[in-house]
This record gives sequence, structure tokens and C-alpha cells, in this order.
Amino acid sequence: MPVRKSPANRADKKRANAIVTSEARELVVVGSSAGGVTALSVLVNTINPDFSAPIVLAQHLDPQRASNLGTILERRSKLPIITVGEGRTPLEGGKIYVVPANRHVSIKDTHLQLDRDSEERPIPSVDRLLSSASKAYGEHLIAVILTGSGSDGAAGAVDVKEAGGVVIIQNPQTAPYPSMPLSLPPTAVDHVVEIEQIGPLLSDLVKGVTLIPERVDDPLRDMLTYVTRQTNMDFRNYKPSTILRRISRRMAIIHATTLRDYDEYLHSHPDEISDLVKAFLINVTGFFRDKEAFEFLRESVLADLIEQGRQNGRVLRLWSAGCSTGEEAYSLGILLADIMGQELSEWNIKIFATDLDDEAVSFARRGLYPSKLLADLPDDYLDRYFERIDHGYRISKSLRQIVIFGTQDLSRGIPFPRMDMVVCRNLLIYLKPDLQQDILDLFAYSLHQTHGFLFLGKAETARPTKASFELINKKWKIYRCTSGPMTLPFHGSDTARAEWRSITRKFEVADKPQQAEISHFNLEATPLRRINEVVFRYLPIGIVIIDRSYHIVTVNSTARRLLGIREVAIDQDFLHTVRGLPYSEVRGAIDNAFREHTTITHSEVEVDNETVGTGRFINLSVMPAHLDEGSPELAIITIVDATEVVLAKRRLETAQEEQAKTLAELGASNTRLGAMNKELQEANEELQTANEELMLTQEELQATNEEFEATNEELQATNEELETNNEELQATNEELQTTNDELTARTSELQELARQLSEADDKLRTTVERFPFCIMVAKGPELLVEKYNAQYALLFGDRDPRGKPIEEVFSGDDVPEFVQLAKDCFQSGVTSTSKRMSAHVPDHEVKGSEFIHTFVPTFNAENKVDGVIIYTENVVERESGEDV
Repeated sequence: MPVRKSPANRADKKRANAIVTSEARELVVVGSSAGGVTALSVLVNTINPDFSAPIVLAQHLDPQRASNLGTILERRSKLPIITVGEGRTPLEGGKIYVVPANRHVSIKDTHLQLDRDSEERPIPSVDRLLSSASKAYGEHLIAVILTGSGSDGAAGAVDVKEAGGVVIIQNPQTAPYPSMPLSLPPTAVDHVVEIEQIGPLLSDLVKGVTLIPERVDDPLRDMLTYVTRQTNMDFRNYKPSTILRRISRRMAIIHATTLRDYDEYLHSHPDEISDLVKAFLINVTGFFRDKEAFEFLRESVLADLIEQGRQNGRVLRLWSAGCSTGEEAYSLGILLADIMGQELSEWNIKIFATDLDDEAVSFARRGLYPSKLLADLPDDYLDRYFERIDHGYRISKSLRQIVIFGTQDLSRGIPFPRMDMVVCRNLLIYLKPDLQQDILDLFAYSLHQTHGFLFLGKAETARPTKASFELINKKWKIYRCTSGPMTLPFHGSDTARAEWRSITRKFEVADKPQQAEISHFNLEATPLRRINEVVFRYLPIGIVIIDRSYHIVTVNSTARRLLGIREVAIDQDFLHTVRGLPYSEVRGAIDNAFREHTTITHSEVEVDNETVGTGRFINLSVMPAHLDEGSPELAIITIVDATEVVLAKRRLETAQEEQAKTLAELGASNTRLGAMNKELQEANEELQTANEELMLTQEELQATNEEFEATNEELQATNEELETNNEELQATNEELQTTNDELTARTSELQELARQLSEADDKLRTTVERFPFCIMVAKGPELLVEKYNAQYALLFGDRDPRGKPIEEVFSGDDVPEFVQLAKDCFQSGVTSTSKRMSAHVPDHEVKGSEFIHTFVPTFNAENKVDGVIIYTENVVERESGEDV
């Protein structure tokens, strides 16, 4: 929405930090599948004639038929429609280019080019189109994914995002076929928009704005400071050019004209802050990205770590910082599983994966990925470490259990201690040098105890200090930590520094243990463990006692069962050992119990299914405990199994929800069907401009409507057939509309010809029946009787000579001559007349009769003789004046 300008804003606009309209250098690529014709029609109809960028449309259609998509869209579009043909087609602004239904298309040097890579007729690949366009247009590319089935477009959208472009998807909740929009990783999507709003959004993005970085330092710094206070995410150290490019896109969408206008908009519209933060974050990754680098890790780095781990109790701890949607963390897990084989279950392996984006972390935790993103993985990896699901794969349960995901801001967060390896690829390039060094110091703190490895991206320009790291591989930026800070490095205010120091005291104790405190703690822990053995073991509720640093002092068997603790776990961090509980809630409860000295209770807490194997719910209480003066603070955590109560309640709620959902789905189905009928009516009204089109289309629309109703009834019975049948029906109806029109017209013509032929045949039959002589038709070289008139029928009596040669039908002395004359006529194709003959029909001899036979050849469509018509007249009766 437009921003109100104050006098101060108008003054700012006159200064050098004003913006100017950018040149139209953008490209829009649109991909769709099932039901896409309707969506594309709405989209092109909402784009104004002054749209300055070229638009390329690719839709999955039957490659065996010629596509009429261009013809269909011409009726709705305000821009020229061009169907891509052979050769190189230059992309021109303000035009819409339609990709053929049976060819792959790529974009090279601002030209469209049909690819010839096989003799088959393929369905156009949206992934290939987007990937090639991202290389040609980079950050000036806008990708749009509309309704469709499958996952085509997911891998291409990742390439667009990595190149700095914009990705828009049709709202999956209202898309007829949401599979294609939903297959994109959430971190690759910039805007989720209703189909009617995509056109205006594209117009805003294409118009865009350009900021002058050297003139906007003050308002930019004020804006980023405000965002930092509101989100706890600090973007002030990011590169200004990167930040300004993403801000300019948001400004174009809300029609802000200066940075100060946009800053005011942020203060008055809090929801815009989350959209801006999402635009700042770049989460592009992939499985085994840079395969050579991971191969080096496998052969050199991980081999050393595994050998070192065997000497340290079979423990490995890895950290993927900036994990995005989790592919990198899972890649490390796959490598370890592949190297260790069956030995993996004997190890205590933890891969900590953190990222600033909550949505990306949630996506990664599910471990669900579309097939297109796994295309480069070896087949044996897919078979061993993934589970096949609809339109994609899921990471196997054994690997999901060793990867721990969490949200963390590296500029503020606490590093994990005693790490064997830290992976942070292509993240530091977006930060200023000061923040880069701070984060490298955090990594040194995590790695110095184990002399672990640091794996940076090959595009990183930051260089760890030689005092803390030694270079292992220059090409892939792999380092080994040689030393590091004994205390947690932190750069901030004195108050914040004190707070972090108190939180990280447990890490310092691990580096520099104080014997007096440990001895005192052991004195207190010994009787507690004895109590656990005697009493806690037989309690029906779980008991865990922890200290102020979250370390487990004792835990009984019930707690182990309910929380899925399979290790000894004594002296381990409770929050990281028990992975099935919601980390933030449990930690908050423990901190509140220690701080407020009161009991904190959380009811019906769900334990992660992947941790204990089945869904479980518990009631968790945290009670502070202080044995005596001078002893450490402890907390008693009680766990009560509430699974049966919760499941019973949820079963009742589920039954009620399913009933309501069924009614809602029926209503939605009726609404959707009504909407489809309305669209068909609108299309019918548009086709009234041509009377001929109207007559042909009305029958097609009626048939389509009946097919939709029949299909909907079938789809309600079988969900598995819903997607296939509806997609086939939709694509077939849309593609065959023109063909059916032509067939209907030809059918009408054939019906008229058939009527005329029938009338002619009737006239001919009537005429023949009235002839005063006999007529017979013989066909083929053997002159088999095919037809004869009523006069001949009188001679045949009850016999039916059809199908017999004429020499078997007639009798008498003149039959050989009669037959010879007929065959001569067939061979020569010349009409001839016989002399008087006494040939007659057997068993029906007409005494005293003589006949004159006239032989007339018949011709087929190729003008070749195919038979003979025999005209027979009784000359005796004619001369005597009698009727035949």
C-alpha cells in the first residue's frame, strides 16, 4: 500500500539518497502442470499492457499432441502471445512466450532455445528452464510456480534463489493441485500469493527501485537497528549492497519511494518486519554440495576423526552452523553411516545443526525432500538412507536420530563445546570482517579441546587466524584448530557479557575443572545415587535430578524409559541428552524454577516420536532443591506418563474433527465444482463472438461438465485415483477442445452426406423397382451375385443366389455364351448386348421365353472395373405386349 509522505520525507527525497526507476532487465518464468490453463489464464489477464519484462510459460501437457495453449491464452492476455519455435528466439519485453508441449527449452544469452537431447517427445522440464534462466539473468530473474502435481520446479527454484532471484508460488491452500508449490523448500520461497494477486506483484517487482548505497548509510543503519531490536537478529554487519538489494524489492512491493518512507512503514506495520527478515536470509544448500570436497572429508578428515573417536569412547560431535534446510547435516550423517556400516549403532554420534531461520529448521527436522533435489545422489544412498514417500523421499529414522536441529543466531548464540568438526559454508561472505572474526573465535572455542576441523565454503573470503587454525586444504577451505580461547568469546555490553558468562560457566568448568567444587559435588552426588538405586528405581514416576548447569546428577529407570535415555547419561547435559522434549520450553521451565525458587509444571508435553519409537505424552514438573548451605543448587524433575489420558482425549477430538472435516470437505467440493461450472460459463460467454465457435463449443462444454461430475463421484470413493484421473481429465479437455470442435464440424458434414446418399439410394431403389426388366449386380472377377431387383426375384422364387457365381445361377444351352459375355465386359470395361438367348433360372423355367441381356461394367473409386450390372429383358413378352 502507498506510504504517506511527511514534509521531512519530501525533503529527504530531494537529497541524494532518492531512488530512481530501474531499467526493465528482469525476466519472468512461470511453471505449471495439472489445471494450469485456468491459472495461466487468470495470471495473464491480470498483467497490464505496460508490463516491461518478457514472460516465459511452461506447462506440462501431453507431448503426443500439439499444444493449443497459445491460442487459449490469446483470448485472455493483454500482451502478445508467441509460441516458441525452432532456432533461437530473442526475449523481448512486454511479450509472453509459450513453450511447446513436447520440447525442453533453455535460456541462453537472453534467447530461448529448443533443446534436442533425445528422440522421445518429453514433457517440458521446469527445472531445466529455471536453472538455465538463473545463469543468464541472476538476481533479475523472477520464478513463478503455479498449480500442478509432482515436484518439477523444486530444484530449479533453489538455483534461482542461489542466484539472487525471486521465487513466487501460488497459495497451495487454494491451488487445485498443490503438489508443485508445496515441493519447494520453504527457504527458497519469497512470496506465497493467491493467483489473482500474482500479476500485480510481478508488475511491482519488475518496476522495482534502485538505491544509491553510498548515500543511504544513516537511514539504513537506523532501520537495521530497529529490526535488530524487534527480532533479536542482527543484520547490521551484513554487506550493505546485499541488504539494499533485498530492501529495494520490499520497497517496490509496498510502493515506498525512499528508505525513510520504508522505515516509517516498518514502524507502523509490524508484519512487514518478518517479510523483510525473510528477504535477508538466504538458505540455499544441497546434498553433498561440492562432491569433491565431501570426498576429501570422507578420505582424510572423517577417517582421522573416527580413529580418534575409537580412542575416546566412540564419541563424535559435529556442528553444522547455518544448516538451512538440513541437507548439509544429513550429508555428514550419511557419510558417517556409510563409513561405519553396522558399527554406527555402537557409537554416540551427535550432529548439531543450527540456523537463524525457524521455518528452515522446521523443514529440516522433518527430513522430507522432493525427488528433484536428490537427483544427483547415488542410487545406493537413496535405497539405504531414505524412505520413499509420495513425490519424494524421507531421511531414514536412524539418521534423523543423530541429527539435532535448533535455532541459533551465530552473532549472539553460544557455541557447542568439544566439537570434533564445525561446518559453516558460504555464510561468512555476507558478514563484515569484524563479525566474521567473532564467529571464527566461537568456532575456535568449540574445536580447541579436540583439535577438531573447520570446513568453510570455497567462496569464503574470511581467513581464520594462524594462531588458532592451520590450513589443511586450500581449495576447499578446510582447517584444523590448534588452539583457542579457554573462555567463551563475546563482544557486547558489560551486562550482556556477564549474562553470557554465567550461562557458559559449565563449559569453562569442563576446560579448567576446580577440584574443590568437584569433590564437594561428588560428596553430594553419592548419597543421591544410592537413593536412586534403593527408592527411585521402583517409583512409578520418572525422577531426574540436575544441577544448575543442567548436568544430570541421577536418573531412575522410569525416567530413562519415558525419555528414551539409552546411555548412562550421568554428568551429561540433560537438555542435549533428552532430544525428544521441546528444548526451549524445558530449558525455560528449569531456569524459572532456579530463578523463582518455585515449582514449574508443563502438562501433556509431547515426546518426539523418533526418540522413543511411539507417540508419548508426559506431565513434567521442575522443583528446586537445596540440600544445605554451601551445597550446589539442584532441581528435581518428575515425569509422569500421561499418554493414555492424552490419547483418549485426542481420539475423541479426532473423531469430532474428522466429522467436521468431512462436512467441510463436502462443502468445499461443492464450492469447487460450482467454481468450475462458473468458469465454464464464462468461457462460453467469451466464445459467443463467433457463431460457428459457439455451436461447436457448447456441446464440448456440456460434455466436459458431465465428465467433471462423473469424475468427482469416482474420486470421492478412491483418493489414490483423484490426482491421476483429474489431471488426465483436465489436461485432455483443455488440449482436445479445438480438435473436438473440428471433429464435430466434420461429423455434421458426414451426417449431411449420409442423408444425401440415403435419399439418392432410395430414389435409385424406387427407380430400379419400376424398371420393366430384370436387373442384377455381380461383383469381382468371379462375378458373384450381390444384388438383384424384384423382377429377378420372381424368377428365383424361394432360392437366394447372392454370393454365387452367375454360371451356377443360370441354366440352359446359352449359359456359357452368357457367362463369357459377362466376363468380357468385366475385363474390357465396355458395355455389350447379347443376342436372343433362352437362358433361364433353374427350377423356374419359363417356356417359350427368350431374353436379351445387356452387360454394363461398374467402377470403383480408383476407376477400375469391380463388377457388372446385367439388364435382362424378356423379348417374347415385350413383343406380345404382356407385362413382365
